[in-house]
Amino acid sequence: MSTNNNETDSKSANNAANASDNMTTPDQQIKFHSQYIKDLSFENPNAPLIYHDAQAAPQVSVNFGVGSSPIPGKDRHYEVVLQISATAKQGDETMFIAELSYGGEVSVSPEMNPQSVQPVVMIEGPRFLFPFARSLMSNITREGGFMPLNIQPIDFIRLYQMRMQQKSEANAEQTSDQ
Repeated sequence: MSTNNNETDSKSANNAANASDNMTTPDQQIKFHSQYIKDLSFENPNAPLIYHDAQAAPQVSVNFGVGSSPIPGKDRHYEVVLQISATAKQGDETMFIAELSYGGEVSVSPEMNPQSVQPVVMIEGPRFLFPFARSLMSNITREGGFMPLNIQPIDFIRLYQMRMQQKSEANAEQTSDQ
């Protein structure tokens, strides 16, 4: 009987390992196949002088971008890239500049309505990638000699809606100019 439990445990462990390689959402509409660092940059242009005034509170700005593109030769597969850039300054002096492009490959179900593909990819893709990218940014700033950068969670639905509204306004402006 213990052999049976070991077989079950082994199968569960294998299933868990496979799940991390090919993760799906509960409704099976999107699958996550891989994730990776596309580009990572950390600059500390004023070291070591910037470390002399530890009392001054840094001013940190963080910017985000999300992009996706179809993967050639793979039907309904997309590369999603989450871009995060952070700059910290002490007065006029730059403390650090950290930039990350973190990508992943996703696919959508063949049954998914074509109008739903873009919103699902542009919302669920970065939502899945964000915790990993956030951790990388925290680690790289800490390893650079600063306090770990703690990026607050992002509302990717709102970010997508804002992007679509900006696109719509730009299209309306173009149409009125013609």
